[in-house]
Amino acid sequence: MSQKIIIDTGVLVAYLNKGERFHEWAKIELSKINPPLLTCEAFKN
Repeated sequence: MSQKIIIDTGVLVAYLNKGERFHEWAKIELSKINPPLLTCEAFKN
């Protein structure tokens, strides 16, 4: 059974932007998680 994980957009920004202070950390941590990842946009009704 897969889990749905809610992720803060700050982590996504750090992952996508190599200049971000936490870029390497975000890459490592996100590699440990299986999709799907949800952001605040996923909560629209």
